[in-house]
Amino acid sequence: MTVSLKVVGAFACAIASCALAQDAASPSPDVAKLSQQLQQTRAELNDSKRQIEELRQSLEELRRQVQSGHPSEPAPAAVAEPTVSAADQDVGFLAAKINEMHQDKVESASRYPVKLSGLILFNSYWNKGILDIQDLPSLALPNFPGAPLPSIGATLRQTTLGIDATGPKLFGARTSAGAEIDFAGGNPTTSFGVTAGLLRLRTAKVNLDWNNTSLAFGQDNLFFSPLSPTSYATVLEPAMSWSGNLWVWTPAIEVTHRFDLNDVSSLVLQGGVLDPLTEEVPVFQGRNPTAGETTRAPAIAGRIAFDRSKAEKFPFTIGFAGYRANQQYQTFPTVESWTLNSDFKAGLGKLFEVSGEWYAGQAVGGLGGGIWASVVYPEPVGPHTALQPLRSTGGWVQLKFTPSVRVEINGAFGQDENYGKDLRVFPFSFDANGFPAMQKNRTDLVNFIYKPNSILLFALEYRHLFTQVPNNAGAKGDQVNLAAGVRF
Repeated sequence: MTVSLKVVGAFACAIASCALAQDAASPSPDVAKLSQQLQQTRAELNDSKRQIEELRQSLEELRRQVQSGHPSEPAPAAVAEPTVSAADQDVGFLAAKINEMHQDKVESASRYPVKLSGLILFNSYWNKGILDIQDLPSLALPNFPGAPLPSIGATLRQTTLGIDATGPKLFGARTSAGAEIDFAGGNPTTSFGVTAGLLRLRTAKVNLDWNNTSLAFGQDNLFFSPLSPTSYATVLEPAMSWSGNLWVWTPAIEVTHRFDLNDVSSLVLQGGVLDPLTEEVPVFQGRNPTAGETTRAPAIAGRIAFDRSKAEKFPFTIGFAGYRANQQYQTFPTVESWTLNSDFKAGLGKLFEVSGEWYAGQAVGGLGGGIWASVVYPEPVGPHTALQPLRSTGGWVQLKFTPSVRVEINGAFGQDENYGKDLRVFPFSFDANGFPAMQKNRTDLVNFIYKPNSILLFALEYRHLFTQVPNNAGAKGDQVNLAAGVRF
């Protein structure tokens, strides 16, 4: 390497000397310009010398690592790396090794790759009206004694942390796993507990992926309701929760198979069994079975979709799905829980995208439908004398405008509605938790998202809520939310 540097220096000096000789014979020499160019050349040579010295030191470190390697550790069955002497001449291999040594890594007991990720998210908000949860409202409530007043506040409990791991191949499948947590597990009843959100498990999943087939075990989004509107004001629960978006993270076993029709189109088949969750609030310690789990039969679901999202012109995906489970409440007859679902996403040119979902079903409070109610009773607390399953329908639609890679504007509308006929079976209808049943809940939102780089984000969102109970004019509420986040 030193010889090469001397040759380069001699060659550069020869060129400079020839240029000076030629300019000396020229009728109008530009001595100052040539002198500046010579100084620049010398500076570049010095910089090259410094870089070569750094490479030499890194190579020596790599040589020591290779010579002090542990032969007891099994080497991966892959293409053999160059020898030390060959690596000395392979600049690409050397640069890759240097980059690998300079990169911080997470060490795992299995020695397989592990990656940490997350979003540190700050949300400040201004509320108008009586809302159910101050920092993450989903319902607008009528005025009643002791109702919370309009408020302002800030929180970081929508911060999320994730971990992803890659494992060995099994039966020809690539194995991986991931989990995500946040700080929405409640607030401790201590001084300043309002700022000390408790950890909560969001999702955890194990995946086996073949070329066209995937098998997943874990708790994740409902695969038969795969989309959600974009919002950094509602990270703890996806936007349009209780307003037409079925989303509840549910333990399930899922199988996906993809049939490639051509280079840009495929047919996707999905099926799975799920924990038949319902919306009862659990006990503080231990676990009591929900009304769905009491039946000792899992829920089943399936989805078929046509995926053309890779197409350059008019990319879109459209899917149709269904869900079925049973629920057992006390000594009442078994209640059937079911949904019919559809979802779509389509690009409209380079700047716009439209997406949405729709569902119709019965007893789907455990999935986030029916405004969080599956059945209603004539009394607020048990023992109950009668029961009525709730039929409901809902959905949402979003229009996304992306004028640049760093700016995004979203507008969305969603609504969930329970059948008035089912609510009027009793003079007063109460859900499983003893609250008055809702007939309609609607959410309108618009947000502006700015991402100055791949790490930082800023978002401003306005959200309007309208909630109606039977035989009531309804209540309204608003929230303005300002968010700032850092991804890692």
